[in-house]
Amino acid sequence: MLSATALFVIVLTSAIKKQKQLVCSNIQVKIDYDSGLAFLTEAEIKDKINYMYGGSITGKPLSGIDFRLLEKTIKKNPFVSEAEIFVDQQQNVVVDIIQKRPILRVINNNGVSYYISEKNERIPLSDNFTPHVAIALGNVEMNTDTRRDSAVQAALYKLILFVRKDEFLNALVDQVYVHENGEMELIPKMEGQTIRLGMADEELAEKFEKLKIFYSEGLKKVGWDKYKTIDLRYKDQVVCVKRDTTNKL
Repeated sequence: MLSATALFVIVLTSAIKKQKQLVCSNIQVKIDYDSGLAFLTEAEIKDKINYMYGGSITGKPLSGIDFRLLEKTIKKNPFVSEAEIFVDQQQNVVVDIIQKRPILRVINNNGVSYYISEKNERIPLSDNFTPHVAIALGNVEMNTDTRRDSAVQAALYKLILFVRKDEFLNALVDQVYVHENGEMELIPKMEGQTIRLGMADEELAEKFEKLKIFYSEGLKKVGWDKYKTIDLRYKDQVVCVKRDTTNKL
């Protein structure tokens, strides 16, 4: 029994010694570019990790690498949603990153611009990449504490989530303008038309249902360029303003 115990200790000690001798072969960075996003580059992630380990992590003992600290540092990047760092069988340090997904770009009246993510996080602009998402303009307050989003930003988030889940609306809406009283106007991708939505409140689904019925049944008969304004703010009706054609040749 004692000899078996001694043998186990020897094997365990040998395994620990061997583990301490293992070194990092290389860094492999995997970013979810298949999502269509390119906020981050593999080079900047490698540079960040190498800087943390005195210029290069390659050749460093794996036992001396603080993987929790690496993950924590990478997750602090404003474009990173999730990060996982591990060692593969070839002793490569693998960095697996999922980027934050923007659903709306805000450009407020103070000239401040940022994105809102699908998790309602604020994302800064990037020199590497500009995603094609709807734009919100006008009176959008920006709090310094991101955990206390303004009522307007919360309403915008609710609105865009609703729009993105509907194939027709997602293809239609290009811009949102926020008035000082919090009411919103939608600017479709087709030029020269405005949709007055009002507040993004509990009647949002009803308003958009009216809009879809109006487009499919009303505008189909008179033409898409008949009206310059479509107003959804009133109960059980759509109020429209005709386009001025008196100046047309």
